[in-house]
Parts: sequence; structure tokens; C-alpha cells
Amino acid sequence: MSGLETHIGLLHNCMEQWLRKDNEDLKRAIERTVDEDLFSFEDIKHQVIHLKNSLTLESLMQWAKVSGLSHGSLSNKKIICLHAGNLPLVGLQDILAVMMTGGSYAGKISKKDPYLLLPLLNLLEEKKIAKSIEWSITLDKLSETRADALLFAGSESSKPTVLEKLLHLKIIRPDTPQLMRTAHFSLAIIENNSKQTMEDLTEAVFRYGGTGCRSVAMVVAPFHLHSQKCSFTDYIEAFWMRNPQHKKPAPVLEHRFAYNKAIGIEQAWLNNFLIEEYIDKPDQKFILHWVKGDLKDIERLIDTYGSGLQSVYSNERSGSEVGRRRFEPLSDAQTPPVWWRPDGIDTIKWLQQKV
Repeated sequence: MSGLETHIGLLHNCMEQWLRKDNEDLKRAIERTVDEDLFSFEDIKHQVIHLKNSLTLESLMQWAKVSGLSHGSLSNKKIICLHAGNLPLVGLQDILAVMMTGGSYAGKISKKDPYLLLPLLNLLEEKKIAKSIEWSITLDKLSETRADALLFAGSESSKPTVLEKLLHLKIIRPDTPQLMRTAHFSLAIIENNSKQTMEDLTEAVFRYGGTGCRSVAMVVAPFHLHSQKCSFTDYIEAFWMRNPQHKKPAPVLEHRFAYNKAIGIEQAWLNNFLIEEYIDKPDQKFILHWVKGDLKDIERLIDTYGSGLQSVYSNERSGSEVGRRRFEPLSDAQTPPVWWRPDGIDTIKWLQQKV
């Protein structure tokens, strides 16, 4: 067995131990997260089950293969990760990328998700998976860190302030390589209204209340919203029965519904979510834009919004390319493989090339 295979095997053992049903530390982290109303139990459960299914030894080895991972390639490098907090455990892939390269990890944990990652980080530190593992919910407590690269996931608006703080604390230098991920939403095309298609679309739109960058905020369909409104609402209500929406929209969303009604925009009002037949870029949470169109419209939308798009989905066309983007399966929108490439960039490959 090679050194790389041994290292990935040890990392996989940590993943298994972390996600075990009898891991009391993870149980307490989940309970505290739910008690403090940070995420719903249903959304955390969805994420944990997905990780149990996807973090296999085979999937980690596959990621190593497709990324061209070399054993210990970053063994003398420190990577600082600024994790988003919009979804439970959303920073996990960056942690795995640093661990797999053998780099030292410094993590700024989001105040919106301050508990769920900690049992894993404690375990990785205990098993000495990396030379150095440190983390905090504030950058000030990482002020002694001198990073060789930055992985950032968050909002476009917070990026300048964060970079200024990192430079002020001398955690990074002006020339430190930076992978800044600020994509806003995902796009899907459906070509029928079969039960499977509509269930996949419902999951892709409404899981996490639509707050993830992989969440579909615009769908292109061959039919108008009006013809699907009643049946689609049935799928949504069935989903919400099992997965109640955790966060609620501000009153401004109801004002938007009233405005749409006044000017004649076709829409469906769901109390905590709005679907509207509108082609402009999604600019508010809790809204799905429905576009009657076809593949040409997808190409045009990719050209228009490409830099703000996370993923483009289709069950019928997955694997094919459109507008320099590859379709991902709609059914995988909220259950991506461990090696998926945010913004088309493989994190491990980027680290090895830039650091």
C-alpha cells in the first residue's frame, strides 16, 4: 500500500468514526445547533446521511485520482479556510482538501454553524492527520497564523472586509494565493413533468429553504408556470410535511407578490416562498424564477449570469456541456459527490498548482 493510500485510509477512518451513530460529541453538537435554532434537525439529518453515503474510501480515492493528488504535496504549507455558514457542515470539502494534501489547517468557523464541524476537527487533531490543526470562530484568535493560501466561501459583499482583516492581521500577504468562492445560485432545465423530475426539482429548490449556492433559483421548462402551478404545489407541500422550512422570509416578499399581481406577472404564492415567471437574475431569497424556454435559453442565461452561477442541472442531459458548463444531474443537486468542483475548480488541484 502506498503512502497516499495509507493517508487516505486514516482520513476515511476518521470520517467513519465522526459519523457513527454512537458519537456522543456529534450528537451534542447537533442538539445544540437545533436548540439554538441555527438549522433544522431535518436539514442536519439530510446532510449527515448524505455524508455517510458519500464519504467512502472509494470516493476519496477517486477524488485523489481525478485531482492528480501527490502524497504529502502540501506537507510544509498552511492553508487558512474561511467557511460559510449558510448550510450545515458546508465547509467540510475544504477541510478534506487540506487534509488530503497533507497541509496544515487553520479554520475560521462560521458563527452561523459553530458546533457541527468541531467533533471532526478534534478527531483529526487527536489522530494527527495533519501536522497542525487550529480553528476559531474569530480571525483575531488566528492572528499568529501565517498562511500559504486562502480558501474562502461566503458572500461577495463580505469579501473586501475579510481580506482587509486578513492582511491587517498578517495572516495572508498581498500575494498569497486566494480561492474566493462567492457564487450565488444554480440553474436547472427540466424537459418533462414526470413525478421523478418534479420531486428532484422540489428537493433542489426547497432543501435548506433555497439558501445554498447549489440550490436552484431559476428553472427553464418547456411549459408556462400556470399549467404546472397546482401539481407543483402538491409536490412542495409534501416535501414541507417532511422537511419544514426553517427560515422564514421577510415581509418584503409578500410586498413583491402584491407588486407582481398588480403588473400581471404569473406567480404562485406559498406563504414562505414565491414562484414567479420571470427571467431576470434572482435577487432575493425564497424566490424561484420560472422561465418557459429551451436549451437556447439556458445558453443565453449562462452567458448572462455565468460568473454568479454555481451549477447547471438536468436529469436528461447530465454529463453533456452547454455554454462552457457541464450539466450535473438534477437529482444530485443537494447530494454532490465529494469530488464535485465548485465553480468548476477542483480544490485539491488548485492547491497543488498555486501553493
